[in-house]
Amino acid sequence: MAVSFKTRLCDQCAGKLQYIKEKKLWQCMYCGAEIERQESYDGLFTIKNVVRQTLLDCAYRRLDSAQMNLSECEKIDSRYVGTLIARITYQMICAITPGALSEQEMRGIFSLLSKSYSQLKDTGEGITDEEEAFYDFLEEADAFATLLLVYDSLGDTVRRDFVFQHLDAGEVFSLEANNNLLSYGLKNEKTELCDKVIKNNSNLDVRKAFGEVLSKYPDNEKKSENIKKLLSSGLLKKEDRRCVEEYIASSGDSFDTKVRIVEASLERGLRISLSAIVERLLPDADSQKTAKVLSGFCKSKMTDEEELTLLGYAYSCKSMEKARAVLDCLRESGQFVMIPARMVITMLSNDSLSTEEKLELFERAFDFKLDQKGIEAILTNYLCYDKSPSDVRLIIIDRLLSVCDHIPTATVENYVVRCSTDGEKKPSIVGMIFDKGLNVSFFGDLISKYMNSEEDPAEIGVQVIDVLTGHGLKMDPASMTRYVCEPEIDPMEKITFINRMLGSGSQLRSDCANAYLESVTPEAFSPELFSQIFTPASTFSKKAIENYVIRFREREAVKAQNVKRVLESSPGAAEDVRCLVQHLGNTVSCNLLQAYALTTTDQPVIALEVCRSISSGTSIKLSEEMAVSGSYVKFKKYATANKGLLSEATAAICEKYKVYSLFF
Repeated sequence: MAVSFKTRLCDQCAGKLQYIKEKKLWQCMYCGAEIERQESYDGLFTIKNVVRQTLLDCAYRRLDSAQMNLSECEKIDSRYVGTLIARITYQMICAITPGALSEQEMRGIFSLLSKSYSQLKDTGEGITDEEEAFYDFLEEADAFATLLLVYDSLGDTVRRDFVFQHLDAGEVFSLEANNNLLSYGLKNEKTELCDKVIKNNSNLDVRKAFGEVLSKYPDNEKKSENIKKLLSSGLLKKEDRRCVEEYIASSGDSFDTKVRIVEASLERGLRISLSAIVERLLPDADSQKTAKVLSGFCKSKMTDEEELTLLGYAYSCKSMEKARAVLDCLRESGQFVMIPARMVITMLSNDSLSTEEKLELFERAFDFKLDQKGIEAILTNYLCYDKSPSDVRLIIIDRLLSVCDHIPTATVENYVVRCSTDGEKKPSIVGMIFDKGLNVSFFGDLISKYMNSEEDPAEIGVQVIDVLTGHGLKMDPASMTRYVCEPEIDPMEKITFINRMLGSGSQLRSDCANAYLESVTPEAFSPELFSQIFTPASTFSKKAIENYVIRFREREAVKAQNVKRVLESSPGAAEDVRCLVQHLGNTVSCNLLQAYALTTTDQPVIALEVCRSISSGTSIKLSEEMAVSGSYVKFKKYATANKGLLSEATAAICEKYKVYSLFF
């Protein structure tokens, strides 16, 4: 059946014609003349109707029906251009439709498609009058939408652009055709076409379109409007939120566009992960935009996880303005929110915040719920582990202490004994802690532990101990004894400290003086310290007695009296003391009185008084036998044999005790 046009140019100026689909006529592009194209034909139009139906079947993927109608076209006129177009369309749709062809048919379809397309191109150069007449006959937008896909896939831009003139995208009702049109429009940046397709979303795969528009539509206000249209369809499901989350994570769109899309999603019940918003949107937002993007969440009931996400961001971000915006949103939501202590701890260690900002954020925590256990944890961490400057710490610790009803004993001990961060301000902070009215009975060994820690310089240590004793803390007797016997500490420092401890109510053990005499060396012995720790309750061992009497240099004014007191404090002990001394090159084993008489360096007068103190009330005798370099000998014989070699004090003692007389 031959079909031709009387003219394909303007009959007035021979200009090129442009099809006006609204008027269903042609208009000259030069003179504007409108021309109704008239066909002359020599047969029925049946084949055109069958071809049109074939194209519609392809548009709706009714491939069995399309195959039957295509067979009818072939019977009527296999060489007709419409038949060729129907064949190409059917073959293309079969090729791109999953399951339409068997594996064997699929292997040959592209060869058949190439052959059919070659036959179409052989009908003439460009678009012939006959082909134009066929397109004029078509009215259904679904058919044009399908042809657009086919020609675009074949790379035939001439035919693609020609049928595009006839397409009214708002009248396409095929789901597949609309999907293809949207993909085509997004690929070729034809936003007006995309807008029409999206408006017609009742005939669109909304879920597929939603992802495509998010990822491919240009960044402008129209994009968010189109997203709202797709959301309004009610066809999106909960899992489609992942498309929005992926979009805000990877898209290069502006912040405002992303916010509009997030707001639209939330309004339509598509609850996007708050973590995605916090991680991807808020870092680039100021305080106003932060409040705007979060308002949708805070208006609805949030999960515990979402509340923690917002709190975590507020207390870890480096902008006070944004932190305020987040906390304001949470507060205005009126929901119960428990502040985890770890978030406040993190905030207090944030160096980008000023002291005033840290205090403000801490106060804001009380807009919600912060229990005493949490406050205790915050105080413990900040007091013992934070490394901020001491000026800052002093202010914040003061505030933390003011709201902390109970300070754990372990926290106090850890700070006093192990923390030296605050330097010269440590005594003040220790005072602030104990001003809370702590039960000092829980800290019986705190001073001892602090003295053994060596964390602070001596001058700070003295101040800290002053504070502790001023609040009623005492040093246990055992620790006092260990302190007295510590060889590295200056005796005068020990005396000062002991006086302070005794003044605070601490007590010395009865064996303190004895332990000192047993442990101290002759060179380090301090008469003043011994006098400080020698009490009426003191008792002494044989070793202590021997050391004090024989080896230590005591003040002469008190030596004799102290010897007497020492011996009286340990009745009977002096008689059992056996001394081993060196005298005139000999090793002498003897009693206490003999040892003192042979080795004393005291003045004769003092030496005689000491001997009187030793012998008074005891059974010790100067005349007893003693061992000299392994041989037993009487004291008289030894002294007489070495009379010319004896010291002045020893000689005076011998004279006093009549060593050289007949009756000694």
